[in-house]
Amino acid sequence: MHYLISLFFSIFLLNAAAAEGFDDRVSTRNKPDPVVQLTAKERVWLANHKRIRIAYDGSLPPYSFVNDSGQLEGIAVDVMTTLSRRLGIKFETYPNTTWNKLYEAAAEHKVDVVATMVNRPDRTRWFNFTKPYLIKSLVIIAKRDNDTIKNRTDLVGKTVTMVKGYQYVDRVIEEFPSVIPYFVDSVLDGLYAVSTEKADAAITFMATASYLQTKYLLTDLKVAAFYDRNSANESIAVRKDWPILAAILQKSLDTLSKEEMQAIYAKWVPGIKSSTDYVLIWKIIAAFIIVLVSLLLWIALVRRQNRKIKQSETEVQATNKILQALQSDLEHLVLKRTAELNSTEHKFRSLVENLGNEYFFYQRDYDGIFTYISPSINNILGYTPDKFMTHYREYLTENPLNLKIDEYTKECTQGTLHPPYQLEIYDAQKKIHWLEVKDTPVYDEYGNCIGVDGFVHDITVRKEADDRLIRLSYYDELTGLANRRLFSDRLQHAINMAHRTKLSLSLFYLDLDRFKSVNDNMGHAVGDEVLQEAARRLVSTLRDSDIAARLGGDEFILLLPETEAEGAAPVAEKILKKLREPYIIREIEFSLGASIGIAVYPQYADNGEKLIHLADLAMYHAKQEQLGFAFYSDSMQQEKTLV
Repeated sequence: MHYLISLFFSIFLLNAAAAEGFDDRVSTRNKPDPVVQLTAKERVWLANHKRIRIAYDGSLPPYSFVNDSGQLEGIAVDVMTTLSRRLGIKFETYPNTTWNKLYEAAAEHKVDVVATMVNRPDRTRWFNFTKPYLIKSLVIIAKRDNDTIKNRTDLVGKTVTMVKGYQYVDRVIEEFPSVIPYFVDSVLDGLYAVSTEKADAAITFMATASYLQTKYLLTDLKVAAFYDRNSANESIAVRKDWPILAAILQKSLDTLSKEEMQAIYAKWVPGIKSSTDYVLIWKIIAAFIIVLVSLLLWIALVRRQNRKIKQSETEVQATNKILQALQSDLEHLVLKRTAELNSTEHKFRSLVENLGNEYFFYQRDYDGIFTYISPSINNILGYTPDKFMTHYREYLTENPLNLKIDEYTKECTQGTLHPPYQLEIYDAQKKIHWLEVKDTPVYDEYGNCIGVDGFVHDITVRKEADDRLIRLSYYDELTGLANRRLFSDRLQHAINMAHRTKLSLSLFYLDLDRFKSVNDNMGHAVGDEVLQEAARRLVSTLRDSDIAARLGGDEFILLLPETEAEGAAPVAEKILKKLREPYIIREIEFSLGASIGIAVYPQYADNGEKLIHLADLAMYHAKQEQLGFAFYSDSMQQEKTLV
């Protein structure tokens, strides 16, 4: 009975607390909004600017997004609605919610305010910013069964989805040049790409990913790691010629209390709830009842078991006699199994020694100290086992991968199994080897970990082959310059940067004059040496930020970012002068020339493929007219057609 009394008393207290919380919320909502303290000048400005156009990013849930009914909603929308009410103004919402489109509109003053924008130095040319009011962290999303990504450095060589035009894209590509970008139009598209294994990972905002995973049931995804924290905090961006509006909006933001912001977040972000949750209360009550019933059933079960125990005392005594009879047999069996295990270990070690050119075996105790290394290490690295056990840390290279060796060993002794990991080490001749290591914990008869068994495979040849394949995929094998595939990727990246910064870039299409005569008369071997020398001369004339590529044969293509026509002309003259210098190949001296066609973005074209085509037309014209170099003009298109 006292259990039921306690139960009903608990229910009463919980409902009373819930009612009190409800009354508190009602009273809070009835309080008037704080008054924004504006100067006379600011009030006059607002009175003269009743029409203020605002834009929202429609693909950034839960901050701002277009719902299933085509309406804008989210945290930023609720915040801006509150500000408009407190300032007595009404925002006109810009209809286009695509980030790149609304950004261009804002830069051209077709939009006065952008509700969410990260304050970056390159954007201060167009906008004034409030202090950040939305706190965002970048995370790495991967498949739930993907254990290869545990921190940001694991993105090396991975295919990663990124939303076109988002502020973090250029920084990720700069920090991890080996990352293969997989550009998408929205965060949701990026998550789907990871879920369908079109990409290894996605970099996006933590709250956005959480919202979309919950809404679209993407249960096979997880937050693998933080890329960085609080690096993409959003501010309100105001057109540059309206600094007074930025100050007004900041004052209005300052009136938002911590409780108000928490209430807005609670509406959209899972995990943030109001003070009273009736569903949770009833779940607690139900759980309490279940525990109570379970306790009563357990007591009844214990009493029944006690009776059975008393009835089984005789049977237990008989069983003890049987166990004593089996004890001697068990001791004999343990000795037999120990001998078999020792024999198995000996066979295993013999097997490893027979693979001595690629594999060796080691054992380490719980503290990470080597207790055994197979002699085959001498065949692989040139060290004796004793020398390696004593000095192995001195043989490790400076590769950051080697910093995790002790961490892996410690985690292995704690029962955490890792997939094979790689390390880089010098052999006795100071040559670098790549080793793949698989650690397995060793337990004693009591289940306590007493050390680690390691199986090591020398994968140097395989690693070098993989590196060569990667290089062949992106670089010309003869000249070492970028190939067409890598150049196309860098060109698109440069065009994206030029579009955002409103700067020009120049593209050179270059063809060597009289090269065919050299190739036919002196042989392909001499021709290859000429192409290699030409490539070296081209690189020597360019800046570090410029890119040179070989398209095939004697055709080259050059990319000069942040270069207009005025700056491209002297570079072309310098290249022609360099290429006209005499070549001395196998004691034969001769001279070549070159023809260069130049096309400038965005003056002539708005995409990479068209820019290359126009530069090719200009090169053809320069070669026909023997001009050395020529800029593209519309007349060249007609000239090419007539010929």
